[in-house]
Amino acid sequence: MKKEELQWDFIEKAKAVLMNWSHTNNIHLFAVHFVPLPDFSLEVYVFYERDIDITQNQQNGVSDRIKQVFLKTLYDLNYMKIFNNNVTFTFDSNENVINNYQGSYFFRLR
Repeated sequence: MKKEELQWDFIEKAKAVLMNWSHTNNIHLFAVHFVPLPDFSLEVYVFYERDIDITQNQQNGVSDRIKQVFLKTLYDLNYMKIFNNNVTFTFDSNENVINNYQGSYFFRLR
């Protein structure tokens, strides 16, 4: 398996844990997207439903907890030993994508 494929395998496993955790804790994540970079650092984009959700979840600790759950899962999978621990998070909303990117996640993530 190529290193890029292995990275995606880890990402998908960690995403599954995150989505299960969010469902179990009644936290609605509209979408989660990943942009792996050539140096194997990783950008994680978490999309809530509305713009107001970004602020609320920053204030109530949900966004920090999402980071913790995802990073702990990567750590448990030994992701950091194979790739690196340069993982950044961006919190956004589907509302923003609709209003400013013609509803296209492709345009938003570029």
